[in-house]
Amino acid sequence: MFFLITVLILTGIAGCHHYKNVQKQPNTVKKQDIPVQAIDTSSYVPFTRDLFNRIKAYNIDVRRVQFFIDQKLVLTRYIDLNKAEVTSGVVKFMNGKYINEVVIPANTPCVCDSVDYDGLRISFDRSGNQFKFINNKYSPDYFIFSGTNWKDGGCDVFYDKAIYRATCGSCSSAADIKLTVRQSDIDNTQKKSKVLPGRKID
Repeated sequence: MFFLITVLILTGIAGCHHYKNVQKQPNTVKKQDIPVQAIDTSSYVPFTRDLFNRIKAYNIDVRRVQFFIDQKLVLTRYIDLNKAEVTSGVVKFMNGKYINEVVIPANTPCVCDSVDYDGLRISFDRSGNQFKFINNKYSPDYFIFSGTNWKDGGCDVFYDKAIYRATCGSCSSAADIKLTVRQSDIDNTQKKSKVLPGRKID
């Protein structure tokens, strides 16, 4: 799990009395050191409708396929620290407001929880939160991130019982975020599916 689960209060407006009270809170989780590993992005390929059909033809349960996302997904929402309960992500003080931010880096592993007629329900942890990746007339080839109230490349999604604004941290629109799979997994699947047991003389 590559979520950055931590709570940080960034120094914002020094003269804000409310901010000073929040800054004095003792229960601050320190940022964990995460080793940086080189990722070979060439080993990932987009998960397409053609691949989905081939998996079905091989009688493979798509819920057993290891998926990834090809771009950085960022979820944000404005919060009132006196009222809201923050269960995940980072709390930042920006432009005079507190923002709860959840970051899902590119190539984060995820799984399919269910299959809809127009896409897949994808989760990144066992919290019950799901995201819809659609494969319909708007994206006939790929399975792309979806949401509501689209504007300026961002959309609304439901996460942790609240509405978050979803944007792409490494591209211009959240709609550009696609599901991917490892090329080696696809090759192994095809090879295993083509193995014949042979036949003996009766």
